[in-house]
Amino acid sequence: MPSKDNVIQSLRKTVGSSSVLTDPEDLYVYSFEQFSRQKQYSRLDAVVKVSSNQQAGEIQELAQKEGIHALKRSEEKSRFPQSTSHATILIDDVAPPELETLLKADEKQHASAELEQEIRKAGYGSFRNYALALKSLFSRLPSEKCLTCKVCSGYCTVSPSLNYVETWSSKGRTILTRALSNSELQPSLKMIDVLYSCSLCGLCFAPCFESTQVRKAILDARHRLAEKEQAPELFTATAKNIFEFGDPSGMPPSKRTAWIQQLPQKSVSPKKASVLYWAGCVTSTRTPNTSKAVSNLLNRAGVDFTYLGEEEGCCGYVLLATGLWNEAKQNAIRLIERVQATHAEALVTTCGGCYYTFSKLYPEILGMELPLQVFHTTQHIEQLIEEGAIVPRSLNWRVTYHDPCSLGRHCGVFNAPRNIIKAVPNLDFVEMPLNQQRSRCCGAGGGLWSYNNTVATNCATEKLIRDVTPLGVSTLITACPSCHINLRNASARSTLAIKVYDMAELVESATST
Repeated sequence: MPSKDNVIQSLRKTVGSSSVLTDPEDLYVYSFEQFSRQKQYSRLDAVVKVSSNQQAGEIQELAQKEGIHALKRSEEKSRFPQSTSHATILIDDVAPPELETLLKADEKQHASAELEQEIRKAGYGSFRNYALALKSLFSRLPSEKCLTCKVCSGYCTVSPSLNYVETWSSKGRTILTRALSNSELQPSLKMIDVLYSCSLCGLCFAPCFESTQVRKAILDARHRLAEKEQAPELFTATAKNIFEFGDPSGMPPSKRTAWIQQLPQKSVSPKKASVLYWAGCVTSTRTPNTSKAVSNLLNRAGVDFTYLGEEEGCCGYVLLATGLWNEAKQNAIRLIERVQATHAEALVTTCGGCYYTFSKLYPEILGMELPLQVFHTTQHIEQLIEEGAIVPRSLNWRVTYHDPCSLGRHCGVFNAPRNIIKAVPNLDFVEMPLNQQRSRCCGAGGGLWSYNNTVATNCATEKLIRDVTPLGVSTLITACPSCHINLRNASARSTLAIKVYDMAELVESATST
């Protein structure tokens, strides 16, 4: 009888080393077919990821020859062997879920209403709020759907870049958060890698139930790791950059204000104004044309506004998204003091991530709020158009719009961008089939853009190829600088020739002389 090590070596020769999974994290995840129920498999020695029925057949032949117990995920399960004298392998031959199935989803199932109510009662700024989200995720989930679903593999933005291995999917991450919370698995380099290879887009189980709990569960797990000083070094370095330079990537403050030099004199009120324009780190240094467009529009509309310039700093989204909540609170305290000193009545930000951070994450995680109203530029521009302060002229472009996850799915800002587009005469707007709540993530959020830029770019390329190019548009409009950069870079690298602009740039083009 061959040893288990010899069996695994034979498997690797047949399908390749990367397709034979033996890490404890992989075996734990694959032991569950439905993450809301008991383990399906009590013991696995390996999981073999196959790409075709032919490969599955080869593995089955090898298993029979070597006396190995081999089970296929796609088939009805026979009794699991209890003998420990034979190696047991699971053949992962299940087709990965497609986001397009969301188009056919007529209704969503929701987690326990009682637990959801308990989460709300726990209040904002409470660690218990996130612990309850984890409890809600695994308690009394949609029983009818779960009972009729043979396998549970939620859609995942990043899994196509990782061979659709379940461990790196939304299902895998949610199972690992549970294992971490109940100490069934200890933190490991692989677990950390899996939990941080996520864009936190919140689209994963949209056909089944509200995915907010999944996002919160992953945030909870990241925070647990950060408290044990086990967050990736990249993000601890990011925190240092924010405190030293006011920028996650360590850009000097002088770089943040370079775009102002290209504006007409006296474009920005130097001290006090009713509106504070919050450009944000990414917009200021990497999409400065957006900042210039916003400033030009506000000036044309007669809006008196100020800007913190080199004192602006970072909203702290990356700290909150990666579990560094203590550092995020320190940063927020300093930021709120600077904002309060302006005596502005409203803050307008170009960045979907900043808007999400100020309006949702500050109160939910930190128990803090900004001392003024917070608007995204799309909301403010929409209002200025309604008031007649901005009057767009004809623009003969064929465009589509990408809903940023932070602005759209997380904050519910869907109408303002579309109302702006509708206000531009002759603009040929084509909606993507997957839009608003169902919009495919570009991969730039949740710290993924910094942590694994290759995967983030792959997500953006997938978005362009599958959702944008079939529309025959020349231009993609978005409302988040991170989405802007990721989609723009993906377009350039894949030679798709799709132009990417921020909504403010679109409106400026429609109002410039």
